[in-house]
Amino acid sequence: MQPANHETSPCRDHRYVQRGRRGHRGFTVIEMTIALFITAEVVLAALALFDFHNKLARVQTQISDMQQTQRVAQYEMVRLARMAGRGGLPAITNGAWSAISVRDNVASGADQVAIGFAGSPSAVDGTDIFKVRGVFSTPVFQINPTNLTGNKIAVCAYTEYQVPQNLQALISAVQSAATLNQTEALLAVSPISDSVYTVLELDPTNSVLTGAPAGACTVPAWVTTAPNPTGITIAFKNTADTLTPNFQALSSGTIGVTPMASVAWLGILEEYRYYIRQDVVPGNGDPAPHLSRARMIPGTELPYQNNATNLQVDVADNIMDLQISLGVDLNGDGIVTEGNPANNTDEWLGNAAGDNLTPQTPLREVRITTLVKTANRDFQYSTPTKINNIENHVYLTTDFLNTLPGRAYRRRLLQSVVGLRNL
Repeated sequence: MQPANHETSPCRDHRYVQRGRRGHRGFTVIEMTIALFITAEVVLAALALFDFHNKLARVQTQISDMQQTQRVAQYEMVRLARMAGRGGLPAITNGAWSAISVRDNVASGADQVAIGFAGSPSAVDGTDIFKVRGVFSTPVFQINPTNLTGNKIAVCAYTEYQVPQNLQALISAVQSAATLNQTEALLAVSPISDSVYTVLELDPTNSVLTGAPAGACTVPAWVTTAPNPTGITIAFKNTADTLTPNFQALSSGTIGVTPMASVAWLGILEEYRYYIRQDVVPGNGDPAPHLSRARMIPGTELPYQNNATNLQVDVADNIMDLQISLGVDLNGDGIVTEGNPANNTDEWLGNAAGDNLTPQTPLREVRITTLVKTANRDFQYSTPTKINNIENHVYLTTDFLNTLPGRAYRRRLLQSVVGLRNL
């Protein structure tokens, strides 16, 4: 009897098949359901975490941009305010603010940056227009008092004390004034006293850039290569000019008349005005104003170079308010004292409702306050407090920043107190 063939044994084939089926079984429906549920929970948690971090990053980016905007705005104004009066212009001239002045809380109909100038931009109602004058971007030139002759002043490449001075700024001003037919203001200070000064209009036609009158300028013996030119002649207008009254309002004396019979210092006088220019957010029409700068012909309502584009140079975005207060040391104790709470009888002018900015001396400090908001609303945020006032700008409940749409913007307030170096 032959042994059974194991390979063809029906019993073994049956067991082999059964074992193979048990070894390749899949997940049950319950197992699949549980696995899918857990996977969905993990994915949803990851998406929620991603969405949270995405919103957080967006908010932090907006806050960072807002704070950077605030810093840029403050830096620009603080830098110029600290230099106000450079070149010899005082705080007050002829009973009016001179080196620094403020148009306080401008109102509708009187909010033009350049009053009466066609096409002038307007400031946001309730904000301040901050004016700063001085010799900012060019040197203050030392003049030999004997170098004033008639309507001409000789400016030398070396002072009478053998100090070199670069004449390029004056040369460029004369060339530009002649080419563009523009008005350039010159600040001249008497050697008698810093309190004696005058503002002149540059006369480019009669100025001479190739040299000064004979004997007016000398080059020190130790100079091996003499500059070319060794001096220039600056001519000015002082009579029968349409801007003479404007310049005289900034002057304490008349050129050529004692004690303004000679000149010790000369500089190019500049005037800038900072203001809040209205704009809107595309799409929803919310206010999105800008801090803007206008350069003016000093003492006038005319833009520099008679060019309207100089009335609107944007410095920073989303600046909602600009308020300026002036600190005067009335009691002479060396400290500008503020009331607690702020009031209109302390040594800060323009810091409380009803306060004004009537010229008083001595002017010691300027306080610059800016309010900035984020570029976009945060629909899950509402600022918990309303704004009652910023300095002497009183806010109403109907003002945008106190409404529900306005409170969806994050905002920051920053104040800088600037010590005045030249006043």
